[in-house]
Amino acid sequence: MEIIKKVVVKQILTEKSKTRLKEQFLSKQYQLNKEIQQLEFVLHKKLKENKNNLNYQTSLKESFKREVSRRKDRLRQLELKLGQLDELALGAEVREGTIQMIETVEEGDNWEEIMKGTEIVIKDGVVFELRQGGMEDDE
Repeated sequence: MEIIKKVVVKQILTEKSKTRLKEQFLSKQYQLNKEIQQLEFVLHKKLKENKNNLNYQTSLKESFKREVSRRKDRLRQLELKLGQLDELALGAEVREGTIQMIETVEEGDNWEEIMKGTEIVIKDGVVFELRQGGMEDDE
């Protein structure tokens, strides 16, 4: 029988990967700022078009305010990540996320061994290490 198992993917921080991550964060920041400007532009346009409908204007303002707030929250998170990235030393392991893998399970297999955490460690885009039996991860 085959099961789907979660695998943690980590990256070893090098100059190259640190630069790439920083560029990704800055690109996301730029995109979010563009989205905020676009939302504000569309809001002003809609408010002008519907200046006589106060109920519509109020709900429209609230809706746009929520969307802008979400993007500003993501901007703050990105700023925090950029600050943390600057503080990390080269060689540190940074969690990239999780993926799913298929694992074959047969009668007689040790369930605890199967469910122990598996990690894939990447260095400059190349699989550097496969780790079996790490900490179990329930995220």
